[in-house]
Amino acid sequence: MTLPGYEAQRTLDMQWAFSAKIQDDYDTVLVDGDVDLSHPVREASVAELTKELRSDKETYGKGHEFPTTTWEVARSTMLSRSMDGSSLALGWAASLLLGKVTTTQPDAVGSTNTYHHDMEFFDPPTAGTAVLPTTTVIERVSTGIKRALPSLAMSSMTITGEGFETLNVAMEMVGSGVVSSSAKTMPSLATVSYLASNSVTVKLGDSQEDVSTRVRSWSVTFNNNPKEDRGYFPTSGLYRGRMEVGARSVVPSLVLDLDASSDLYTDFLNNTEMALDIYCEGDYTEGTDYRHYLRMRFPNLYYRAIPIEDNDGVWTYAVSFDEETVIYDDQASTPLLRLEVQNLQTEYLGTAT
Repeated sequence: MTLPGYEAQRTLDMQWAFSAKIQDDYDTVLVDGDVDLSHPVREASVAELTKELRSDKETYGKGHEFPTTTWEVARSTMLSRSMDGSSLALGWAASLLLGKVTTTQPDAVGSTNTYHHDMEFFDPPTAGTAVLPTTTVIERVSTGIKRALPSLAMSSMTITGEGFETLNVAMEMVGSGVVSSSAKTMPSLATVSYLASNSVTVKLGDSQEDVSTRVRSWSVTFNNNPKEDRGYFPTSGLYRGRMEVGARSVVPSLVLDLDASSDLYTDFLNNTEMALDIYCEGDYTEGTDYRHYLRMRFPNLYYRAIPIEDNDGVWTYAVSFDEETVIYDDQASTPLLRLEVQNLQTEYLGTAT
């Protein structure tokens, strides 16, 4: 029996489409032809649309505590995604968050379809506002709900790896609050290369020691801390009119099986500056030339703490860092962080049509 006026909103029917291109400016939505990529997500999630309301609830003189009127003052859009870490998804999320990408074609791989994307935090301009790159996403919740979400900026992202699991990338995006219906035909899922944690090489310490066999889990958390409230200003109306970058941070963490005689433990006790290199290999074409990989390099780090915890009956060291222990050196060849992704995607942060 079908109840009148009822339509089941099946989560498995959800689809979404995104783009490797960015908007020309904060208010200009990407055309449907530019939103041509799709990717599976770990759980069914759709954009959260919120309104900021005001009322006269706290106003005195009404003779009671109940509001008699309410009005809308602002809108906002939040989009969360958690995906298995393919080279495509990792590159897309990292490029929007970091904001600076240099793309080349490596000769050694022997394939004209392979592209190397070198990413860093962008340098905010000395004049004007430090505006984050924004893009447009289209999501289909069900047959009757398909909507375009413009002006989305990457707020934060966490990449994690553990055991034999596929890398996971979890991200939070903030939009202008504008939502419009879409008639776009959703693109087919792309063929992607997933990167697995048991293919990761981790080097750590003053001597860049390979600690891969000791690592139980690792993560890297990025945060742009965007200035969400500054998006509203005279003439902006209900919707945000810009999205500026805030105080950015990137924090790695590792859970390791170490012993007290380890040189890594000695580095901590001696307050030694060290480097961290996380490299994950994917599919390759010939020999050891990998078409798909992720690499993150931190040249200057200090340990914040090494708490010891019981992990499956083994004492484990959780090596932690924070915003104060990831050091920026503008004279270094790799300032703060260098993130590299190699895949078949021709560009990230491309020019809109």
